[in-house]
Amino acid sequence: EGSVLYVTIEPCLMCMGAIILARIKRLVFGARDPKAGAVFSVYEIGNDRRLNHTVEVTEGICAGECSALLTDFFKTLRKS
Repeated sequence: EGSVLYVTIEPCLMCMGAIILARIKRLVFGARDPKAGAVFSVYEIGNDRRLNHTVEVTEGICAGECSALLTDFFKTLRKS
């Protein structure tokens, strides 16, 4: 409880479930994930008042750098 989690990309639904169950206080992420994001993009589970815990969210921190990092990673992965 009371932890802050920093990640490059918006967490998926399963990751957000784990974040909520772990009672992470705050989530900070760089880039949105339009295919599987569960904070804002596809689902909005982080502030669902029906759950027993909500997560404070800060987005867009170093968004350009995070997007570039992910793009480069997947380009390299496809080449090998």
